[in-house]
Amino acid sequence: MGSEGWPFGGAFGFKPLLIGGLLSGGVLLAAFAAAYLVLAWGLLERQPWARVLGIVLAFLALLRIPFGTALGIYTLWVLLPESSGREYDALAGAGGPVNAA
Repeated sequence: MGSEGWPFGGAFGFKPLLIGGLLSGGVLLAAFAAAYLVLAWGLLERQPWARVLGIVLAFLALLRIPFGTALGIYTLWVLLPESSGREYDALAGAGGPVNAA
């Protein structure tokens, strides 16, 4: 078909839409990756804001069927209850990692 063939060629073809879609998708994936890295650091360091960020990202993860939905449900099950909030606040206020031994 050559460079002007269907579906990605020509001035009014799908090529600009494809490039724009891939670029937008890549930026969106990079933004979520950065958010999850910040969340991981915050939870590891037991920062008080990390629980709220985890809940927000868990709700957004529910849209990614099937694995994101499963992980989002589990994250909400762990982080959302009030007792979990009190426990996390106690851990965050302790200022450091908990001794497992």
